[in-house]
Order: sequence, then C-alpha cells, then structure tokens
Amino acid sequence: MDPEVSLLLHTAAWRGLRESQVEVVLSDRFNRQTDPTLERQIEEVWAERVSKEPWLFNGSKFRLHSFCLASPAFEPSSSESPESTLCSDSPHIPKSDCSEEQFQNIRLGKTESDFCGSDPLFDSDGENGRVNQVSSEQSVTQITDNPQSGSLLTLKLGLTCYKDYLGTNWSCREAELRQQGEVEFSDPLALLAQPLGVGGVLCTGDSKVVLIRRSQKVAEAGGLLDIPGGHPEPKVVCEHLGWAVKEEQINVDMMQPKAVVSELYSSVCAEIRDEVNIPLSSLGEPVLMGIALNHISAGRPSAEFYVSCSLTSDEVRELYWKGGAEANESTDIVFLSREVTF
Repeated sequence: MDPEVSLLLHTAAWRGLRESQVEVVLSDRFNRQTDPTLERQIEEVWAERVSKEPWLFNGSKFRLHSFCLASPAFEPSSSESPESTLCSDSPHIPKSDCSEEQFQNIRLGKTESDFCGSDPLFDSDGENGRVNQVSSEQSVTQITDNPQSGSLLTLKLGLTCYKDYLGTNWSCREAELRQQGEVEFSDPLALLAQPLGVGGVLCTGDSKVVLIRRSQKVAEAGGLLDIPGGHPEPKVVCEHLGWAVKEEQINVDMMQPKAVVSELYSSVCAEIRDEVNIPLSSLGEPVLMGIALNHISAGRPSAEFYVSCSLTSDEVRELYWKGGAEANESTDIVFLSREVTF
C-alpha cells in the first residue's frame, strides 16, 4: 500500500456498504477544539493563500470525529454487545476486542484490501454466497454476502471548514498541534480540522478505472493523478431541508442525520458528474468501500466509494473533453485496466 495512505476502516466483509447501512450522529461535541493562538494563525494562513490563489473560497465541511463499525458476525436484529462492534472515540484510536497491535496494523495500512475481482467489489469463494474476508486479523474469516438490513456503520460528525483545514492539517506546525492536542485533550487530532472527503473509484462498462490529472490551480495535489472526488457539503444538506443560509451560519441543528447520509453518497456522484462530465443517469449506486487517511494532509479522512458506469472508456473520454462544471480542476483523463489498478 502507498505509505502516504492508510486504511481507517474497510467494508470488505459486507461487499461494501449501501446508503441504508450507514448512519450518522451529528453534534457540536465532534467539532475541532479551538485555541486563540491557533485561530490567529489560521486567519494568517488563509489570508496569505487567498492573496496567491484568489479563486479559493471557504466553505463548511463535515468533520469526522470517530466511528462505530459492526463486526462481520453482527446481526442488526439481535441485542448488540460490546464485542459486536469496532468503535473509536477518535479516528486515531480504534477500539474493540482485537489487540492494539492488530488495530495498529489496520491503521497503518498493513492489511491488504481487494476491492475488485470477478465481482465488481470482492471475490466470492463460490460456496453458499460467501465472501473471502480481506483482513486476516479479523476473528471472522467468512460471512454471507447478504447482510441483514439495518445500519452497520455509524459516523460521528461535527462541522469544520476549508479555511481551518488549510490552517491545521496543512500547517507547518502539524506535529506541534498533534502534541498539543494529546496533552490538552488526550487526542492528537483534537485541534485538526479533519474534514471528511469523498472519492470515487469509477469503473467503466469496458472495465477501465478512471483517473484524472489535477490542475496546478487546485489547492492540493496539483499535477497529480487522482480519482474524482471532493467533499459532502453541509450547505447542500441545509438547502435540501429548506434552509437558505450562508456558509458561516450553518450549524448541526439545521441538519437531519438521514439527509447527511444521503449527501455523503450523492456527493461522490455529483463530483464525478462535475469533474468528468458523466451524467448521473449513467452512474450506478455508490458502494462505500472504506475510509482512507491521507498522511500528506495529516491523516485527513476520505470515504472511498466504488461507482460503476454504463459508458465505455471511449464515451467517457469524449464527454470529459467536452468539459463539465468543474473542468478547470483537471487537465487530463487516464484509463487503467481494472486488473492493473487492483
């Protein structure tokens, strides 16, 4: 695995998670902790960045504080016990009955994930509809590929913003902020923005994976190849719920958990539409593969989805060069075979 990226969690045991299997808990308690000196530095960093890159704008984002993931043996209809879930009070400290060393391996990306095979998501062992469990550290090695209905993953979300992200996760003081967070709040991520992003592993009808080369004018990873992605937007949730608010007026009380989950899933398709110019009607239902941490930006989390596309790579290429709503964010499109990618 790329040393710059590690897995916070993966959902291979369930062949990915659909929208109905994910829920969120929203609270101000999950927001970033503040510090007067840090807040002044954030403002200074933002002013300097905007002076050099006037196209940047601040916007509200969801902050991933922690999560709770059911174990592969979990039955939603049964009484939940402490042994049936993997929970973390903060994304840096996963907790359950597994050993600390096992979860350290998971967090550092030492366990392998295979999200493509004969099946678009995971390999089946061909017996009774069962799926090979990806992580050997898990106590359950096989599960059925049709889990019971109900939520399997709970995301605990607060609010942050893009300005805070650039001023904390991208700060030259990032290591110092982690140390301060550990000392003052017993959480090295307490002072970091940690906005939750989304990314789409987009597979075309002729089994090609779509990558785009990011423009030099974007705030991060300019000139590099990447999957389409962005962020779920709190403002979009508020607008769908009938609130006409400015970014700085948004708070968690304005939003409903189900609407946030809907935005999480729909935002990845919206990013694909805007960046690659593929109509939504040509995209399949997003399936959550897991959450990755980008250590270039201090472990910023991103929900990674598998999204199928009914169009061929030639058709996608033609649409891309016609230009979508966010055509300025990339300069080229690249197709790799699914076998090479995975």
